[in-house]
Amino acid sequence: MVIKVKSESPGSLSGCSLGILVLTLGLAVFGLVVQYSAGISLSSSNRTGAFYRQLVYLPIAIGAGFAFYRLNLERVREYRMWIFWVAVVAMVLARIPGIGVTVNGSWRWIDFGFFRLQASDLGKIALVVVLSDWLARMQRHTLRAKFRRIRFSDRAPYVFTPAGWIDLRDGFLRPAAIIMAIAACIALGPDLGTILLCCAVGGTMMLLSGVRWSYVVPTVLMGVGGLTVLILNWPTRLRRFTSFIDPWAHRGDEAYQLFEGMVAFGVGGLTGKGAANGIQGRAYLPEAHTDFVFSVIGEEYGLIATSLVALAYLGIFYCSYRAMLRCHDLFRFNVCLGATLFLIYQALINMGVVTGLLPTKGISLPFISYGGTNLVIMGCMVGLVLNCIRDSAQPAFAPKEARA
Repeated sequence: MVIKVKSESPGSLSGCSLGILVLTLGLAVFGLVVQYSAGISLSSSNRTGAFYRQLVYLPIAIGAGFAFYRLNLERVREYRMWIFWVAVVAMVLARIPGIGVTVNGSWRWIDFGFFRLQASDLGKIALVVVLSDWLARMQRHTLRAKFRRIRFSDRAPYVFTPAGWIDLRDGFLRPAAIIMAIAACIALGPDLGTILLCCAVGGTMMLLSGVRWSYVVPTVLMGVGGLTVLILNWPTRLRRFTSFIDPWAHRGDEAYQLFEGMVAFGVGGLTGKGAANGIQGRAYLPEAHTDFVFSVIGEEYGLIATSLVALAYLGIFYCSYRAMLRCHDLFRFNVCLGATLFLIYQALINMGVVTGLLPTKGISLPFISYGGTNLVIMGCMVGLVLNCIRDSAQPAFAPKEARA
């Protein structure tokens, strides 16, 4: 794949930046409104507690996003391995009792006393930076990587040449190893949903950077086969999967949350029951303010609001897509792509789960679901996208009179 860089006026790219900024801030503010009425109980203190904590994290997320917007990406590339190892160490520490804390049987958080850090979110930033750098530096191997065959006997007619092996190693195996290393650290949690999310984002980055389908398709098939074997031998996941297939038959046990979430969409109708008038989210739906907050939006604000939320994510993707076409180099293209995909894939998975299109996974809805660490990391992703847009608005080469 050859990325074609289109000429675009700085004003047009500034419009993309403004669009992304307005949409993300709009989602975050709307998330505060939803958090106020999305408590898991009828207690006013519990309901407003999530709202006030999210309100504290929002300016932190904005500050983190601005810091990532101002970063020098070339310096970031120099410290890529430091970023990678900090994320790895954090994910390992989250699994150590006394340092990490367990919630619902998963070791994903490091307790600092005044706040909890979800370590797997650091792996998302590490994946975007490290994988983007490798794919940019090894572009010559990804764009021409292929099997090269030499006939030398009737028994074993085909072999790899040294050049073909280097293409396979540097153009596919090593980028895949980066993804697998981060996925293995996340598996210490375990957090199957985040693992699948990281693999989907990393795989898309590799494909769009020119990695051949002949390498990717067999790997995906093996991954699906391994995941199938894992689910079949993991009773909890198997029950979740079977309950997703028929939620009505399992609405009293494994599919209880999914069933109540679907009921919330049904009673909300087109316009919803009104803000803070929903019953499902406060009395029947567990964790309504986190993973199933989209159901609360459907109940209280109706189909119109859920459609507008989906269109907001689509708008973010469209603006980012336009910006990607103007990136001057493959590194910034992949940084913009990876950061955008973490936003969009995460939103798609969450909306697919709560509407019964995907098996239940603990994936939050960006900017709306409760969670301080995720809100800050999503702010950082937006900052990276805006950073790439800012660099793309500048000329790739200085004018002749400036270089003289």
